[in-house]
Formats: sequence, C-alpha cells, structure tokens
Amino acid sequence: MLETAQWREAINTYRSIQKMFILEGNITDLQMVTEDMECGELVDLDEYLHIYLRSQGYHTVVFYNRIDGFYNYYDDSGHMLDDFYTQAQLQAGGRKPDIQTSMNGIRNALRAQQHATAVIIKMAGQLIGSAEHLSSEEIEYLSTLMLAANEAQTAKADNKEGWANNLIFLVTNKVQELPAWFYRYSPYIKVLTLEPPREKLRQQIIGAYQENFSDWETLDCKAQEKMIHHLVGQTDGFTCVELDSVLSLCAGESFKGVEEKIRAYRHGRKENPWQELDREKIWNLAEELSADVIGQPKAVQAAADVVTRAAAGMAGLQHSSASRPRGVLLLAGPTGTGKTELAKSLARTVFGSENALIRFDMSEYSQPHSDQRLLGAPPGYVGYDAGGELTNAVKAHPFSILLFDEIEKANAGILDKFLQILDDGRMTDSKGETVYFSESILIFTSNLGVSRTLPDGTREMLVDSSASVDDLERIIVEQLHKSWRPEFLNRIGNNIIIFDFIHEQQAKLILDKQIKQICDNLAEQRHIFVSMPQESAVYRFLLNSCCNNLEFGGRGVGNVVEHDFITPLSRELSRGSWQYGDRVILEQLLTENCQSRLTYSIVKGSAKEGEAWRKPIVLKYSR
Repeated sequence: MLETAQWREAINTYRSIQKMFILEGNITDLQMVTEDMECGELVDLDEYLHIYLRSQGYHTVVFYNRIDGFYNYYDDSGHMLDDFYTQAQLQAGGRKPDIQTSMNGIRNALRAQQHATAVIIKMAGQLIGSAEHLSSEEIEYLSTLMLAANEAQTAKADNKEGWANNLIFLVTNKVQELPAWFYRYSPYIKVLTLEPPREKLRQQIIGAYQENFSDWETLDCKAQEKMIHHLVGQTDGFTCVELDSVLSLCAGESFKGVEEKIRAYRHGRKENPWQELDREKIWNLAEELSADVIGQPKAVQAAADVVTRAAAGMAGLQHSSASRPRGVLLLAGPTGTGKTELAKSLARTVFGSENALIRFDMSEYSQPHSDQRLLGAPPGYVGYDAGGELTNAVKAHPFSILLFDEIEKANAGILDKFLQILDDGRMTDSKGETVYFSESILIFTSNLGVSRTLPDGTREMLVDSSASVDDLERIIVEQLHKSWRPEFLNRIGNNIIIFDFIHEQQAKLILDKQIKQICDNLAEQRHIFVSMPQESAVYRFLLNSCCNNLEFGGRGVGNVVEHDFITPLSRELSRGSWQYGDRVILEQLLTENCQSRLTYSIVKGSAKEGEAWRKPIVLKYSR
C-alpha cells in the first residue's frame, strides 16, 4: 500500500464538513499519487489535486491565479472551464475577469448544485498586498471568499456516493500571508500544512530507483533492505523534488556513490573532509591535543574519541536518525582550564585551521527572543530575510566545530531548540530552508557549579581548588541536573566532561609553553632571539606569580605573562634598543635605593655567527 499524505487524509476526513481548505508549507513539492487514485508516481500539486478531486467525483475542477485567471491544463476535453463559467455566471471565452468579478464567480459556482465543483486558488497570498494593511478592495476579495465558503452547497458528484460539498482550496506558502480574521474563526475553513515526505514515502521513492544502483544485483535481500533503510535515514528532511533529483543523477552509481551525492547535495560541496583525514593523525590525536590542552587528560581523550568515531563514520549508529551531529561534547569546570582551547585545538587538528571553529558567546543570547537572532526571525518580523546567525554559519561551513561558550547564560528557550539539532541533526530556519548539522561537532562549555556571582558583583567559589577530581565532578554534575532539563542532558549522554583545576605543575607547563611561543614569534617575525633560563630570577618571579594566581586557571597565567613579560619586552622593542639579529637574555632581578622592585637585566649582544660578543649592556625598567 502506497503512503498517503497526512494532509490528504485530513481532506478525506473533513471535506464533508469544511468548505474551504488552506494548503500551506511544502506546496512546491511533488506528491505521490496513491493506489486508490492511480499508479504510484510523482506529480506536482496541481495535477495531484486534479487527479484526487476527480477520483472523488468532482465534475468540475478549475484553478485560479490573478495572472492567468481561471484554467485547468489537465482537462483534455476542455469542458470543465465551460461548465464552471456557466455556473459562475461569467462570460466564457471572454477576457480575463478582474479579481472581484472572479471572486463573485467562485461564490456563484459554489452555490450551484448541478455538478460537484472544486476551485483551487494558487498563490492566494498574492491576492492582497500585506495581511496587516488591507485596502478596502482587498477586504472585499477576502470577504467574498468567506461568503463563498459559508454558502457552498452540496452538489451532484460523478461517483457512487452521489453528492459532495463544493470546495475552495487556497494554496499559499504561509498561512500568515492571509489575515488571521479570515481563517482563524470560521467553522468552514481548515488550515492544512504540507510536510516533507515521511519515512515510508521516502522508502517507496528510493525503492523505485533501486535497480539504477550499479551494485544492486550483487546484494542479497538483507543487504538490499539495509541499504534502502540507510538511504532513507540519509534523506531525512528531503522534499520529494530533492529526492527525485538526486536519485535521477545517481543512475549507474554504486550504493556508496549515491550516499556521497546525497551528502554533497545537502551541504553544497563535493569533498568530504572527514574522509580526507590522515589516519595517523587520528591515531595520535590525543597526543596532539595534549600539547595544547595541558593537565586535562580525560577531556583530551574524550574529544579524541569523538573525532575518531566521526572520522570512522561510526557516530550515532545506535540511534534511529542517521543525520545526528558527528559528535557532541559538554565541557564543564572551572574557568581558564582549557575548555575553549580544546575546541580551538580540535579545529586546527581536524580541519587544518582555527577558522573551522565557529564560536557563539551564549551570554549574548540571554534575552527573550534571542532564539530569533540565533535561528532567524519568523516571517513578517524585522530581519526575517537575513536568517539566523547559527543557521547561516552552518550553511556556509557545514564541516566545522560549533562552540557554544557558557551555554548556561543562554535563554532557556534556546536549549529547547537544541533538542531537535541533537536528535535529528537538522533545523528548519526562518526562511523554510533545512540546515544540516550532520557533519559538525557541537561543543558546549559551562562554568556551572564552580562559582556564583553575588549581588554585589563579587564571585564566590562553590568548590575549593583542593577538591579531588571525583568531588569536583560530583558537585558540577549535580548542579547541571538541577539547572537543565533532563531531555537536554540525556541527548549529551556520557559526553559530559569535567575539567580539573589548574595546579602548580600545570601552571608551570602553561607558562613554559607561552614563553616559548612568544620567543619563537619574536625570532620568526623580528629575528630577535630572546631567552630566559629557568634558573634565572626573572623566570622564578613569573612562576611564583602564576602559582599565586591559580584561581583564574590558564587565563591567570596568561595575564601574568602579558603584564610581567610581554609588556617589558614591548617597551624595549618600541625604543628601538634591539637590532635585527640581536640575542637578548633575561636573567636577573635588581633592587634599587633599598626598595625592592622588579627590574629586568637584559644582556644584549650580536647573534651573528662568527662575531665576538660585544660588552653586555644592562637595561633597567620597572613594572
């Protein structure tokens, strides 16, 4: 038995009660003609309505739009228009009647009882300008249609049932294109939304093309069934037009080739970065990430596992939807512990550039209606045509790392939107376009459970840095479950990763890494070679300052480095004291005038090979 569209089932149910149906949504799609009408084939909506209504005994089926007037391109005899013009009391064969005359004609035709009549008004929203600002003429058009629905009679049908309600169909992209007073309160008007094809229908369409696959005959029945099921999952959210177009292009392709074409159609690009990943890089991913994210081995390994599953095409295979994101992580824990850095490192390692990281600071989406900024405003609202920041970004960069920083600060309504993304891997934006997240990795970060902001603006720590990792994890997870809906956390599952505090050992490693990076950049960009021996007083001072600032984690280390290392170096560079090729050694602290203050002793000399060192020059400056 062929799949029957839900909206058609609704028409079957209500056409003996309602006199007008407003069809909105997926109106430009192809429709499957069902078994009780004709053999299963895809046709456009106009032809579908013609076939369906004729099968239900409607003698006269006509279409109308304000450009062409009345027509029916599927009536081979040409009698339908003549019969309609007679019932409508319009002059047949004359010039196209104006809109009001046409509406009056529809009203007359639906009051007649000689023949069951159905009128389909295409582009119904174009009958008027704006639903909020109607002219008196436009109000008259719509009022006439309402009267036509109210007055529509039961007429003689061409089938065994004998009688049927005369009907009006209004076809429009969105019901909001019509004023609410027109359709909301009438007992004779039913609004029906045409959805994209359901799973069963997609299965039927794919099955009709199955013999076009080059390796179809080589598969046994079980493998064939599995292949069809897989493609059905891959085409979730596709319209019949999209599905028919893609499958038509796949004639002679293998099953794998069909899958790749579907993926390319979804995202608008042929290459698949996930398949191009270096296997050796994936194998050593945890080691590479550890070089960037210091002191968080559990988080690093969890992220590496997510990417490994994604690269192997094994992500989400246990779920019914094949379109779920490639991976999802919730990184929670103290500030400055490397959560954001892990996301950056993943983008660099997996996709070769930090530009593959798309970051959203969720504190910017804390207000009501922030979801409209993220996903796009509804039709009729300011910014509707612009789309949403998230949906636009994913459409432009489908293969990416999506970072939602400090997700706890987002408006509660936004978390509800993520439920569909995490489940189905897709979202329909405000313009009605489907955006796919199936090639992305989603990373959420949160500081919940670690501290809280007091009314006076100060921050109170809820857990001490001396707490064990197990205690820290327990406290944070408890807070997450108190603050967020279980539906959201359940979709993340075991991918909730708790970051530990930065301790002295990790602070030293972060300090060494940042100093090395600064010195390497100076050598590469300015050809000035700066070094700082770890036994020097300057290094010991920096390390001690970092260890006294562990509350802020890695950011605290960065603040110390910026204030006590980069700033003094910048002063000397701005003075022009150092020349191309100079070697600068930072080595000691000086005390002047019996007062202790930090000064740097910088030994300056030539770094040119074979040249004797000049007498050192001591440069002093205070912080």
